[in-house]
Amino acid sequence: MRAIGHAWLEWVRTLYPGYFASVMATGIVSVALLLTGALPLSYALWGIGGALLIYLTVVYGLRALRYKAEMRRDFFDPSTAFGFFTFIAAVGVIATRFALADWMVVPGVLTIIAAIAWFILTYWIFAMVLITNEQPIGQALNGSWLIAIVATESLAIIWVLLTNIQPAQRATLQLLAYAFWTFGVLLYLIFITLIMYRFFFLKIQPSDLKPPYWINMGAMAITTVAGVRMLDVAQPTTLLVTLRPYIEGFTVMMWAWGTWWIPLLVIIGVWKYVFVREPIRYHPSLWSVVFPLGMYATAVQLLTHIPGLEFLADIGPYCTWIAFAVWALVALGWLWSALMTIRAAPRAAGALASGASPSLAASQGQPSGEQQRGSPSRIP
Repeated sequence: MRAIGHAWLEWVRTLYPGYFASVMATGIVSVALLLTGALPLSYALWGIGGALLIYLTVVYGLRALRYKAEMRRDFFDPSTAFGFFTFIAAVGVIATRFALADWMVVPGVLTIIAAIAWFILTYWIFAMVLITNEQPIGQALNGSWLIAIVATESLAIIWVLLTNIQPAQRATLQLLAYAFWTFGVLLYLIFITLIMYRFFFLKIQPSDLKPPYWINMGAMAITTVAGVRMLDVAQPTTLLVTLRPYIEGFTVMMWAWGTWWIPLLVIIGVWKYVFVREPIRYHPSLWSVVFPLGMYATAVQLLTHIPGLEFLADIGPYCTWIAFAVWALVALGWLWSALMTIRAAPRAAGALASGASPSLAASQGQPSGEQQRGSPSRIP
């Protein structure tokens, strides 16, 4: 047991900054299943997502207290700092699931937590990049930057849903929803321009094309969902009534742009894993593939509320089951990785006790090629 405890603490020390993406993915697939009508599975994933949110919050709190240097490194590195926005998006998605189940208090509490975290992280990370960053764009920029947009749009969605719980505050909540929605759109336009510049004008290696680039599509999917939620609000204020044509047109445009990304992302995956033959191993960043698929399935089903797009009702369930299948595969990968870590822990502890170096001990406790930070074998 001591060896397993040491292995778990090592995992905490090297914890992937964006691990809350597992909560995001689980929560949004639960929402997609709810819209499809698969209630037992939706409830199951809702419970798993809530449990993961609590567990990972405790784990990250422990890391902040016990491994301050590692936490500080991640916060000051622009290539990893944006991963912390997954906490906000995770809280927002779980709050949304509670709101859709007509809970009264929990969605409001979670929204307050997410909003406070959003203000702190947004201004901290953007100021940090502005003042301290010395990395070139090829090193600093990656798909995880788009999680800032996902976090922003997740708050736009929950602001709208809260109008059903707090109708007396609908004017304020709808204004907040529109403000966050349009800010997320503007931020996406900035970031996707930088990403496209990197794709087209800097040398790209297969290792550069990590799973978070699926958020190129996922950010547009959640923007679509936020737009439809504003269009569907029961008692729209004068502001939303006035802006309805703009919101409707822009929402459909965002969905079209997100849809365009899907074949390109599949082509990138085929090139990376089939032609270049990069091995496929579990890594927590894979949850950044599941979340966009779940959000896209949700977006397709909600778009049927817009006149002329009713035909999407036939496509939505297929998208949902694809998202659930990918969720199950990644979850099984996490479970298998955890079992392998537990199995290897005594050997690694024995190597350390015999005087081997930590790196040698790690190599004896991990499969070859998995000794990088946040590697699959360190996921308990």
